[in-house]
Amino acid sequence: MSQAAVIFRQKALPNKWFQAACIAALVFVIYFVTSKGSTPYDHFVRLTDAFFHGRLYLENAPSWLELARYGEKGYVINPPAPTLFLMPWVAIWGLSTNQVIVSMLVGAAAVGFFWVAATQLGWSFRFRVAMTVLVALGTNFWWVTTTGSVWMLAHVSAVFFLMAALVETTGKNRPWLVGLLVGLAGLSRLPVFLTFPFFAYTVSWGASGRGNMIRRLALFGGVLAVMGGLYLLYTYGEYGTLNIGYERGQFVNEPQFSKGLFNISYIPRQIEAIFFNHPERVGGFPFFKPSFMGMGLFFTTPALLYMFSATLKDKLALAALGGLVLTSIPMLTYGVTGYLQFGYRFSLDILPFMVILVASGMRYRLNWLKIAVIVLSVGINLWGTLAFNKLNWVF
Repeated sequence: MSQAAVIFRQKALPNKWFQAACIAALVFVIYFVTSKGSTPYDHFVRLTDAFFHGRLYLENAPSWLELARYGEKGYVINPPAPTLFLMPWVAIWGLSTNQVIVSMLVGAAAVGFFWVAATQLGWSFRFRVAMTVLVALGTNFWWVTTTGSVWMLAHVSAVFFLMAALVETTGKNRPWLVGLLVGLAGLSRLPVFLTFPFFAYTVSWGASGRGNMIRRLALFGGVLAVMGGLYLLYTYGEYGTLNIGYERGQFVNEPQFSKGLFNISYIPRQIEAIFFNHPERVGGFPFFKPSFMGMGLFFTTPALLYMFSATLKDKLALAALGGLVLTSIPMLTYGVTGYLQFGYRFSLDILPFMVILVASGMRYRLNWLKIAVIVLSVGINLWGTLAFNKLNWVF
């Protein structure tokens, strides 16, 4: 065996980052093959181009884009962090940049980050493989990533930064960097700012006394607060007020928002979407098609049922539950459930925490039943992704 081969076998193959890069590359290929290819809802490409031209708004934007419109100016309602991924590509290709390709690159990288975090958590190789497959292909993260529209890229960006924060907090655990990454996740999807209880707990792992713990938490919280302030500054730059962009969308006058953007009276419709929305019957093979208004979490990913077996004696799982519960409050009280979608896309705001709870519920071990449930989850998400992207089964 050559020296290069020996070095590769002894140094590269066992390296978690090399493994993560290989996994990300494989996942990207799967995403690419199953994607729709492009999206007309390329708001972030247009917003990135606007930034390059010194504007916070789009000029003469197409009528089909969901924007806050004021005359010829159109403001992208979603927070701007996803534009960070598009800047190098828009700098080269301008408005011709394919937002879906970027979405798949970012999504595949997020899966790679999860592998690194699972390695740092000490999970066994087999269990890491199973959980990584679940994240990449057994949840509607697959469909969302291959769709790449403005709403979906926002989710992909949030998951990317959450996974990166998970890598940091299970590794070097620098409070300022954890705060920055969680803040960027929040600047992708605003509810994700509320994941802070989980990261506050994990940041405290590195404390060597009460004083040090207070300093670490203050640094984490301070950076996160600055990131929240940056969003308010961005909003003020857009509209001249601190009101969030969602309050100015064209959709706010629709009946679903009759009591405002958030109201506890909306909880039943969210509960129905999370637990009870099911596939629709069709005549002939394949006998079922996804509901275009989404499907419940456990219809989409049966493996998530293991969350209910998580033990609260597991401190990591308990912290994950804290992040999940708080982040779910705006999700449960929002006026709509996500419109056209496969699965329940809002759940991606808490994807890392759900997977941690599943891992705890599985007791960090595999058996044939657990493997079978993960394989079933992958099959369902393949069916859903192809139904939306390739086979026109949905409508």
